[in-house]
Amino acid sequence: MRNLELFSTASIDHLMWSQKDYSANLDSPALSIFTDFDHNQPMVIDSSASAVDTAGIMVKTHAFMRLVVDKSNRFLGIITQYELSHSKMMKLATKNSCNINDLQVTELMVPRDALMALDYHQVATANVSDVVRALQENGLHHMLVIDHELHHIRGLIAANDVARKLNVPIDIHQPPSFSQIFKATR
Repeated sequence: MRNLELFSTASIDHLMWSQKDYSANLDSPALSIFTDFDHNQPMVIDSSASAVDTAGIMVKTHAFMRLVVDKSNRFLGIITQYELSHSKMMKLATKNSCNINDLQVTELMVPRDALMALDYHQVATANVSDVVRALQENGLHHMLVIDHELHHIRGLIAANDVARKLNVPIDIHQPPSFSQIFKATR
C-alpha cells in the first residue's frame, strides 16, 4: 500500500476551469445526456433487499431511482423514493398485516412489464429537446433506454441530470389521473 502525501492549500487561490465545453443545449444530440450502462455501472438493488433498508440507502446515496435485479442480475423493475415513501410502506404493511420492516423492495417496485422505454437507436438520432418533451409529456423523472437488438436495458435518461447539464430547471408533472379528469369535468 502506498501512503499519499497531503499538501496545504494556503497558497492556492485559483480553480482549474476546463477549456472543454461540456454544456448541452436543446439542440444537442440526445446521447449527450444519456447514462450509458456500457460505460457506467447501473445503480441496482437486489430483489431480496428490505424496503426500509433500500429507502435508507437511496437517501444516503442521493439516488431517486434504482433498478431492481434478482440474484442472476435479471432486470425485474425499478424502485424510486416515491414508492418507498413511509406512507406507502405503512399502507402496504397494514394491508398485508405485517411489520414495515418485513417488506421487501419487490413488493413496492414498479415491475418491468409496467414500464415504458425509449429505444437506443431512436435516442441516437434524437436531440435533447425531443427527450425533454418525452419526459414532460409522460410525467417521467426517469426514462429507461433499451437496445432491442441486444435485448438489454442499455441505460437511462434522468430529468435531474438533463436539467443539470442544461443549467435550467425541468418541470415534470404527473399526467392527470382519471379521477382528476372526472372531477375537473363536473
